[in-house]
Amino acid sequence: MINAPLLLGGYAAKSCPRAVHNAHDVTVPRPPEVVPPALQQLFDAGITFEASVLAEWVALDLPGYVDLNDFEDDRRGHIGATIGAMRAGASVIVGGRLPDDVPGHRTGKPDLLLRAGGGYHPGDIKAHQVLTRGTDALVATLEAPARADAVRLTDAGVKAHENDLLQLAHYWRMLVACGHQADSPWGAIVGTDGLAWYDLALPRFVTFSRSLGKAKRSALDRYDFEHDFRVRIAAVARQRTGAPDDPVPLVAPVGQAECTTCRWAPVCVDELPAADLSRELRGTLSVREYLALRGSGIRTVASLADSDPATVLAGPYGTEVAHLTQRRHRLHKATVAAQLSRDGLTLRLKDGPRPPVPHATVEVDIDAEWGEDDRVYLWGLLITTDGTSRYEAFFDPSVDSDAAETELAARCLTRLGALPEGTLVFHYTSPERVRARRFSPLPGGTLHPDRWIDVFPLVRAAVESRAGLGLKTVAVHGAGFRWRDDDPGGRQSQDWHRAARAGDPAAARRLLDYNEDDVRATLAVRRWLTAL
Repeated sequence: MINAPLLLGGYAAKSCPRAVHNAHDVTVPRPPEVVPPALQQLFDAGITFEASVLAEWVALDLPGYVDLNDFEDDRRGHIGATIGAMRAGASVIVGGRLPDDVPGHRTGKPDLLLRAGGGYHPGDIKAHQVLTRGTDALVATLEAPARADAVRLTDAGVKAHENDLLQLAHYWRMLVACGHQADSPWGAIVGTDGLAWYDLALPRFVTFSRSLGKAKRSALDRYDFEHDFRVRIAAVARQRTGAPDDPVPLVAPVGQAECTTCRWAPVCVDELPAADLSRELRGTLSVREYLALRGSGIRTVASLADSDPATVLAGPYGTEVAHLTQRRHRLHKATVAAQLSRDGLTLRLKDGPRPPVPHATVEVDIDAEWGEDDRVYLWGLLITTDGTSRYEAFFDPSVDSDAAETELAARCLTRLGALPEGTLVFHYTSPERVRARRFSPLPGGTLHPDRWIDVFPLVRAAVESRAGLGLKTVAVHGAGFRWRDDDPGGRQSQDWHRAARAGDPAAARRLLDYNEDDVRATLAVRRWLTAL
């Protein structure tokens, strides 16, 4: 039994409840803390972005800016310095540590504390976008980050990432506990496209309601529920010693997307029965959906594969997922995945007619690669004439400005414009078309990006899959295509791009091969669909 204070950090409320149990249960074996390469890349990208934001802030030399990142090895001194900076009225506090909230079972280090009146708002730095389509986003700048200096946008809304706002709510509760909160519960996220402010008390997340079916709740409401639940989970876990009368864990393992990178997977979800639905199809449904299926007696791949989705939805399962707008589609997708898993397949063809695949004498498959700065540094064209294909690349790994990106895109678009009218251009999903539209002049006729043909809807109309409908899944398991790299992926390409930008010719060659294989894979998928 553990006697130290039970304290949960800012990530607990947004992480798997079973992982919280495992961390506090001494009877659970401790696997080595090995960070998977894909997750490490995300961590590195986040660290790099945060460093760039802080460097920009330092360069601005703002009055009242305080950086407390040097206190990592001195917990007491770190907390004292943070309290001292708040009492002194610092305008921006970076890397602080708030006093532990022992009664509330909270500990934490917000990236940012932003002054407002006599108190502070929490803030965090995230390497993703914070703006989206819409209106009424409240945004500020690094030069003037305070909420009082923020302005409303008429052409953008805020992206409310629930996990981000749960973390901000955690720090807000800690500010309240130590008496340094601002006059209202707001928090800020510095993202790749700006600094956005969020009202943590605004109901914005649709959740399950036992009495109403569904209800819209605020980030603070969501956080309080999730945090309190995990406190109870951890409290029970800490009582376990391996004795026969140990309390039963409040939560059982459930397979989910998080398991693929979780250190606890080998002693948790991987120990579920091999036929367990959530273990086999982890990530296809949410934890709530899997638990609702278990409550309906559907625990295995075979039982879901043999079920009728309409009948399942009409029973207790439907009541438990009434708040999900896509519940019918999601259950159908999971049922198909279970059938494919049962039959040893990754994908299968749908019954019924399929849309025809357009053809022309000259066809182009196009694919773009962009770096961590979101600038395209490679446009690849596979030009096929009367069945014979050749690859052409417009490649400059050193692209680091809007002007350089525009010049590179112009070369590619000029080449397209030189092809005969009636040429058809194909891409897989929308990024190439969306990005090409930003540049000018654009080629006309069938070569204009608005008339490019997206292969993805053709695939979606013809194929069902248990591994998604990404190009690599469909090309490999449907068209039989193979990439030269054993495990191609977008995150790998970011590593190669950094190396190529630093002058590594081997990395540059890998990028070109990767891009060429992508466009050849798109052609292979088109030919496969045509043959069907």
